[in-house]
Amino acid sequence: MDIDFETHLETDDAWKDAGLCNGMTQVFFGPASERPERRRERELLARSICGACPVMMECLSAGRQNYEHGIWGGENDEERALAGHTPRSPSRRSVIAAQKIASKNRRAEEDRDELLATMAS
Repeated sequence: MDIDFETHLETDDAWKDAGLCNGMTQVFFGPASERPERRRERELLARSICGACPVMMECLSAGRQNYEHGIWGGENDEERALAGHTPRSPSRRSVIAAQKIASKNRRAEEDRDELLATMAS
């Protein structure tokens, strides 16, 4: 069997050393029982760090490619789910709702594209 292996950001992680978040795990990944108010505060702090980070885009790409939890490149679980990159095992209802919205939007786009293709032919 022929298998084409690509280098993904999850294995090519040299960019991580340049991240401003090194040693700040608790800021980017909250506890399971975190209250919504505390989560908003923690995410604001994380986003402020991400905004000044030289590897923000690499981090954002890794979070999306690897379907990660937490804040990656300034993006949280719900935002990644809305962009079509839901974390591997969504734990909050808001992430599952975002996943459903993204799926509905993708279906609507596909239906629109199909209709436009039919009209063009």
